[in-house]
Amino acid sequence: MQPDHAPDFGTGQKKLGIYSIGFIACVLLTVIAFATVISARFTPMVTLAIIFIAACLQFFVQILCFLRLNVATEQGKINVMSFVFTGVILVSIIAGSLWIMWNCNYYMSH
Repeated sequence: MQPDHAPDFGTGQKKLGIYSIGFIACVLLTVIAFATVISARFTPMVTLAIIFIAACLQFFVQILCFLRLNVATEQGKINVMSFVFTGVILVSIIAGSLWIMWNCNYYMSH
């Protein structure tokens, strides 16, 4: 027996348009970061800020366009909450590790 509807993964319909927009946006953000470094027109801090902003924007473009994370359905909300929980755990582990390493370095040198 075939189910009469496809399973809902909370990602919505697959459409070529959203993939095309995501691809073009990612290429543009990559070119912006690359051109910033190659041109060497900015100070190192401004260059790092531009690269960081482009990377963050590209992260959100990939989340929205390629993973199609949204809250339109109940399963989509569960997907977003799982993604946020994963981010919180990663930040906790990284921040805790950096804090431990800083303390070890501080107490070993004093």
